[in-house]
Amino acid sequence: MRVIMVMFDSLNRKFLSSYGCEQSVTPNFQRLSELTVTFDNFYGGSLPCIPARRELQTGRYNFLHRSWGPMEPFDDSLPQILSNHGIYTHLVTDHCHYWQEGGSTYHTRFSSCDFIRGQEGDFWYGDAAGFTRNLDLRRQDAINRLYMPEESDCPHARTFRSGLCFLEKNVENQNWFLQLEYFDPHEPYFAPQRFREMYGAREDGLDWPYYGKVSDRTRIEDARLHYMALVTMCDEYLGKILDFMDSNHMWNDTMLIVNTDHGFLLGEHSYFAKNYMPCYDEIVHIPFFIWDPRTGRRNARCSNLAQTIDIAPTILDYFGIKPTKDMQGLSLGEAAANGGPARDYALFGCFGKHVNITDGRYVYMRSAKRDVPLNNYTIVPLNILTPFSLEELQQSEITPPDAFGFSKGIPLLKIPTCDTTAPDNSIYSYSKHKSFGDLLFDLQTDPAQESPIDAPEVEQRLICKMREMMAENEAPSEQLERMGL
Repeated sequence: MRVIMVMFDSLNRKFLSSYGCEQSVTPNFQRLSELTVTFDNFYGGSLPCIPARRELQTGRYNFLHRSWGPMEPFDDSLPQILSNHGIYTHLVTDHCHYWQEGGSTYHTRFSSCDFIRGQEGDFWYGDAAGFTRNLDLRRQDAINRLYMPEESDCPHARTFRSGLCFLEKNVENQNWFLQLEYFDPHEPYFAPQRFREMYGAREDGLDWPYYGKVSDRTRIEDARLHYMALVTMCDEYLGKILDFMDSNHMWNDTMLIVNTDHGFLLGEHSYFAKNYMPCYDEIVHIPFFIWDPRTGRRNARCSNLAQTIDIAPTILDYFGIKPTKDMQGLSLGEAAANGGPARDYALFGCFGKHVNITDGRYVYMRSAKRDVPLNNYTIVPLNILTPFSLEELQQSEITPPDAFGFSKGIPLLKIPTCDTTAPDNSIYSYSKHKSFGDLLFDLQTDPAQESPIDAPEVEQRLICKMREMMAENEAPSEQLERMGL
């Protein structure tokens, strides 16, 4: 038994032919849909990138207790659990956040890993000319691109080659898990010329959208062309993995999962990117494909509600391993096999923003009701690019050992939030967050989420379930107070 998980970053389902898009050239995603079960109601949980990866490993929600940060020593880790049961785990990735402060304890849970350098301003090649400050991602990205003159030099192509090398080496072996994880199509949209030419995307065009409001349709279209070019590159290299599975008859005994952490706004709701706005459908309603050789179900759609915290229990179940008691996710094996029962509700959000819930039809986004300061709960006080500041740590307290059941009796640091505790955390202030207000959408009648509805009975039902799920997640008291729950 083997599992291959091909993971992308910022893959918007609305740009894939398997989800109805006619603009993007994605024949291999369409082929993938014909070879697997495609989930139509799959959601992220904790956003953005690294919080989503903590959920992927632990099978539990992250966004109510801390922002961006490493795996904690008390966390249940999918690859670690597999390794403890004699299953080899290997990570191949060009996701540069893994070798920054805030993602530095994820890869160490694998039996082995291969890092591919060069994405999104990865501090890689050294060039002092014109230097003015540290952590200048755009300056570093321009330097890195000088060392990628050919498509074969691009991080995506090198990541694929490393993943293929593992597959060729281990195609005859059993009991392994490969996480082949691409940073693409995360911005910047650095796609080789042949993919840009398919869409008429200019080399000097907008391939790195800023985060925030946008109204210029020319800029929106420019960014979309570059995004589609990179999605098509992802599609082509995905096809090579499918080809390898075909030629080596791997469909008989190898589970395949293709997923992403979250989506991305490209002008929808008058925004670029994520983090700054409510978690609209384009951000959190994500693609998910699974092939389970035990059932052989393919070319099928599944309407069951599912999300990222369900991935770890699904993989553990495939290997005959029970999820830990702290995992909140559910195995998707039965849902993928016959549309059997899964979850009734999904909770999701970013630390310090709306708390959101969906039943698969209605999405309720609840904004803060009171200006209550939040805290990060951790024993690994690292942010995305730097440690927590001395000033933050000087204000920290120690929680009792039994404050949270999932910490397994370990006291945690309770660190008050400030503008440095998460990506774009300055926009999580009470006044800016509250300005969006509560939002309730009916995806059946309004899939683009353009017209919030007034449905008190639906809203009250979702509020009650939200409160219940937050309690099950051991949400800190200040989160409940902040949300008026």
